[in-house]
Amino acid sequence: MKLQLSLLQDMVTRPKYAFTQIASQNLSSWPAFILIILTMQLFYALYFNQVDMPWLVDYTVNTSLGQATPAEKQQLSQRLTEETIRLSASIGSVLMLVFYGLITSVYLNVITKLDEQNTDGFKDWFGFYWWVQIPAVFQLLLSSIVVLVTDSSQTPLMDLQITSINQILGLTPEDKFYSFAASFDLFSLWSIVLLFYGLSVRTQLKTSTITNICIIPFIFMLAFSLVFG
Repeated sequence: MKLQLSLLQDMVTRPKYAFTQIASQNLSSWPAFILIILTMQLFYALYFNQVDMPWLVDYTVNTSLGQATPAEKQQLSQRLTEETIRLSASIGSVLMLVFYGLITSVYLNVITKLDEQNTDGFKDWFGFYWWVQIPAVFQLLLSSIVVLVTDSSQTPLMDLQITSINQILGLTPEDKFYSFAASFDLFSLWSIVLLFYGLSVRTQLKTSTITNICIIPFIFMLAFSLVFG
């Protein structure tokens, strides 16, 4: 337990040393995974305890079917119960995070073959992914604090990410880059930094190559947001 807490501190102050420790001691990624999931569930529990659920149902319908007819919105509203929203957020978010982990692991497993000496496989990179996602713990804790101190019971989930670049851009759900701008924040940048240091420990690739490997997913996210909004 003391080692895990020390690793969290090192992720902030000396990330390369943290990944060296993880690699040299072959530390399991289960503690990172469990910590992320627990803080995620804590956040959703606090949010749904505070939010005006009828308002959230209406908001979700309007943002999901912005150009739909009133009849279509009414139909969705009847199917979209409060319990459905709770389960979609608390369980769906976990499944989505695992899905991103699988995609990232496939990407890293393929791209790190550029280092002929690297023997890490898919399972290794899937475990590595959860250490890289540690900043999500701090982001979720910060959002939880925002939930506790806010006076409004009608706050969209995305607005609780107070360090997102959308706080500067001020985009609305109708704008092309809204989903990207609302979800990409300082903690996302921290994850990219951790990815860089982690790859520098686990591979013998050049700094420029590692930088490109870290930037490619960012470009993909930007392109995806442009195409699918």
